[in-house]
Amino acid sequence: MSKIFISYRRDDSADYAGRLYDRLASHFGRDHVFMDIDQIEPGEVFEQVIKDKLAAVQVAVVLIGGRWLDIADASGQRRLDFSDDWMRLEITTLLERNIRVIPVLVGGAAMPKLEQLPECLAPLTRRQALEVTSHPRFHADADKLIKALEKIVDVLSPELPKIPEIPEKPGFLRFLVIASVIGIVLIAGGYLIVMPPQLIPIQPVDPVVEQTAEAARTETYPAQELVAKQPQQAIPGSIVQPDTEQPKAAVIEPEMVRIPSGKFLMGSVDGSDDEKPQHEVTIAYAFEISQYEVTFAEYDHFAKVTNRTLPDDRGWGRENRPVINVSFDDAQAYAQWLSQQTGKKYRLPTEAEWEYVARAGTQTAYWWGDDIGKNNAVCDGCGSAWDNRQTAPVGSFKPNLFGLFDTAGNVWEWTQDCWHSNYDNAPKDGSAWLEKDGGDCGVRVVRGGSWVDFPQILRSAFRYRFNSVGAYIFLGFRISRDF
Repeated sequence: MSKIFISYRRDDSADYAGRLYDRLASHFGRDHVFMDIDQIEPGEVFEQVIKDKLAAVQVAVVLIGGRWLDIADASGQRRLDFSDDWMRLEITTLLERNIRVIPVLVGGAAMPKLEQLPECLAPLTRRQALEVTSHPRFHADADKLIKALEKIVDVLSPELPKIPEIPEKPGFLRFLVIASVIGIVLIAGGYLIVMPPQLIPIQPVDPVVEQTAEAARTETYPAQELVAKQPQQAIPGSIVQPDTEQPKAAVIEPEMVRIPSGKFLMGSVDGSDDEKPQHEVTIAYAFEISQYEVTFAEYDHFAKVTNRTLPDDRGWGRENRPVINVSFDDAQAYAQWLSQQTGKKYRLPTEAEWEYVARAGTQTAYWWGDDIGKNNAVCDGCGSAWDNRQTAPVGSFKPNLFGLFDTAGNVWEWTQDCWHSNYDNAPKDGSAWLEKDGGDCGVRVVRGGSWVDFPQILRSAFRYRFNSVGAYIFLGFRISRDF
């Protein structure tokens, strides 16, 4: 039974309602969050379902946007003034039950004044409101709402399992499962074919682009140090072909790019506190990272072979779109499975590795410069066809100087690292920063921003975190490989 009721007007705050629903449902469970008609089954009686939900929930979240007060019907009469207005009826019923009703102000809206409301809604003005802004504060504001609801709702958040950091050997049970799958395929007389990925060579860097990037770098990094500290350019043909040895089962391996060793400045001097202090990191080893974010086609194959639930694509399409609605645990499981099937060492990138490849030798806000420009990525304000609507197919925009696509925007990407609120005592060798120095491994660092985020969130230095068991419509991952 639903414990949390989200009340909103479609003409006023539908976008906020959808995003908050995803956050709350991922945290508390979809069965415990109700968002009016979106969850009423065909053939059910609307009025009865709403009444049943209103009578059972423990807390209500009332979204109030800039038009909430004044939305009118076709005759020009304000809807709130009608006694049979469903929004008015919902809130009145909830207030009469004397349960917690939280006004949530969205889009910069102000709390309505007493004289602006019908008498039945007057008690709403005495309720403490919470503000949820758009980016860059949306996720932090949503976290505050979640913490407030946790004190009210008697629903336990999913228990955080201990996640091994890619074990060296698969467990016996997993071995049996894999062996069983192979046995069934062989008995059925089927055959499996490993399809090597299509090679897409990295284009050489345009000298004009390189000069522009170099000029931008020298503003924050002394020119005499750049010669020794900038990483080598990834060269055409550096994408490594998968091994030709027969794997344990049919595997679709992501296309990988080999990244050379190098040094870079991690973080920023003028960003958020969690991006400081800016510090030099030395990546003394070469490694590989997927050229694209892991796609639905790649993840779905893994999910089907291992009998996992396929993640929801929101009707946007699967195949070459980045997989979404996958948790840190899901991403870890995918990397571990891929390692076991191929004998190669796949894993999630560390946070330092991620920023290193995202910058690709630059120190500007974005790898292409300090301005977001137009159609360089997908976000809320990037000038693309998918802005603030949905994900874009991977590779829809130009690659960075390492040949990687979508390191800015499209979907947030999981990293190995546990959350630390700043870079004090952060590793300087590119390794994952886990429990040491107070790391919170219940939440993991994510990078890159997404299709719903404002441009400043897409900066190479920007960092955020999500619960490791959370799965969201704006969050996916890419993988790394050691050799």
